[in-house]
Amino acid sequence: MLFQINPSFTKKNQLKLDLSKNILDKNFKLCFSLIYTIQSIDGAKIIKQIGRYYELEIQKNIILINLQTPKIGNYNKSCGPQGVFLIDKNNEHKEIKINNLMFDYVIEKPNYDQSVVNNFIPIIPEPSNYLLKNGVTKIDNKFKLINGENIINNTRKLLLKINIIFSKNEGFPILFLEKDLDDDEYVLEILNNKILIYYKNYGGKLYAIMTLIQMFYYYKNKIPLCIISDKPNYVWRGMHLDCARQFYSIEEIKRLLDYMALFKMNRFHWHLTDNEAWRIEIKKYPKLTQFGSYRGYHSKIPPFYGSGFKEYGGFYSQEEVRYLISYAKKLNIEIMPEIDLPAHSWALLQIMPELKDQKSNIVSEDIGSYKNNTINPSIDETKLFLQNMFGEICDIFTFDIIHVGLDERPKNSWEFSPSINEFMKKNKIKSQAEFQDYYMNYLINIMKLKNKRTGAWNEAAVSPHIDHGVGGSAGNIDKSCLVFSWEHSDVARETTNNNFETILCPGEKTYFDMAHNNSTEERGLCWASTIEVRDIFSWKPDQNIKNKNLVKGVQAQLWSETITKKKYFDQMINPRLATLAEIAWKGRSTRSWVSFRSCLLNTCKMLNNFGWTHHLF
Repeated sequence: MLFQINPSFTKKNQLKLDLSKNILDKNFKLCFSLIYTIQSIDGAKIIKQIGRYYELEIQKNIILINLQTPKIGNYNKSCGPQGVFLIDKNNEHKEIKINNLMFDYVIEKPNYDQSVVNNFIPIIPEPSNYLLKNGVTKIDNKFKLINGENIINNTRKLLLKINIIFSKNEGFPILFLEKDLDDDEYVLEILNNKILIYYKNYGGKLYAIMTLIQMFYYYKNKIPLCIISDKPNYVWRGMHLDCARQFYSIEEIKRLLDYMALFKMNRFHWHLTDNEAWRIEIKKYPKLTQFGSYRGYHSKIPPFYGSGFKEYGGFYSQEEVRYLISYAKKLNIEIMPEIDLPAHSWALLQIMPELKDQKSNIVSEDIGSYKNNTINPSIDETKLFLQNMFGEICDIFTFDIIHVGLDERPKNSWEFSPSINEFMKKNKIKSQAEFQDYYMNYLINIMKLKNKRTGAWNEAAVSPHIDHGVGGSAGNIDKSCLVFSWEHSDVARETTNNNFETILCPGEKTYFDMAHNNSTEERGLCWASTIEVRDIFSWKPDQNIKNKNLVKGVQAQLWSETITKKKYFDQMINPRLATLAEIAWKGRSTRSWVSFRSCLLNTCKMLNNFGWTHHLF
């Protein structure tokens, strides 16, 4: 017998699970994950909860659940139960069919106009300066390179997708010429009989080719005569990917890197650990990936975020990481790893419980409903782990910045720890905020010994500006820390006023896990905002920031709680990342929305040919 569940949201915003077509009794356990916490439940009893993974004893055929309410927007297609399965009285798995999530009310999607206005230079990001001349040069798809073979070899995959062929002996000539320019700057001149590319460094050569790829696609064999002078406004143009909550293969990440390179993005922020998994091989501690990288009903890590009954997951070997670093460098992309500590460590602590305070009987809980998910930095076991683990991380990654997390620590995770209170008394540390500063400076010194710089979320440098019940800084950490400002704009003003170099990544503009709009048919979260493409396009990142020189760039984030299927990945990223690339390159767009949108619609056609689907906008 195949069991069925019909999930729906009622007009009262209750999640209803209709099991009336099945013969069930209380001996069955109903197991699933949610992206919002259960506040109350009728028709079932919660017998186990870890984070937002639940096991229910079924009491009625109709189960009504009141969920945590989205701060902004509505419940949508992401908000139903994910990874649903049944366990019988013999603790055996039973197949179950969960039907599509329905709504007793409907909020329609916007009606997006798909018309195109062809009065623009079809390049994203828009070049800093360009001059279109009268006339075109007619070329076929074959080019002869002079002094640019390494660039072509490193971009051949993208070039082949638009049928561009390079030859050493014949074809339309492209000459690469060194010139005294800024880093990553290029000058591209298209003449009747040749193409000239002036550059200073590898980045300049690469970005000129990326501009040409877009022009070749749009203009085919009739390229307008022009001269383009172009350079980035920000040194940091980043994309973050959460590989802890969902696992992405090396090939899937390479695909994202190709997308980034096409639009001149240059930093990949690789989120490798969280409450749900530990994804990177540490040779000193093999059990971290042996038991902490896979989850399932019979695993140490339960089936969070829709992974279901069967074992799910994976990890990245050090060999794979080094390969990806090399691949990214060819695209002028540096990879920054993130090991998210001291909170967000539930998975780690299932493998190494000795890293938390064994004498504390206080239960702390983070905003994701994980209990006791924070390591204790005052004990010798933790210090040794941090030294050994970060020592390996520093040796693996060639980029000079290592991100150490520091976000969303539950306030009472340290407050009642006997060992921490004893340590604070001995070292004359007066507050928990000062103890966090001690911990952060301890990590900074570990990195300095490895000639690395430390990055962290904004709680490392300032007090939190969003009430998530989290601990923050007393403001006494080493100014070398690169701060990632994910909360609202006041945070960036504060970090820059305190002389911290800052990356701008506010949730309401750059968190691509947010739903596009309020429609019930959408997917994604709604705690920060809903983010339409136009919302990103209109962003002026350093507006109202006095010390603009300390703003080093902007970055998009894709947290993967709701990305339970690969097909959702493209819809959340594309074309929002291409749009952010415009802002990252120029500081803010100088185009009209009509002009940019026309360009973006054509860009999406190109990306469709490259295998990327996109969300309408």
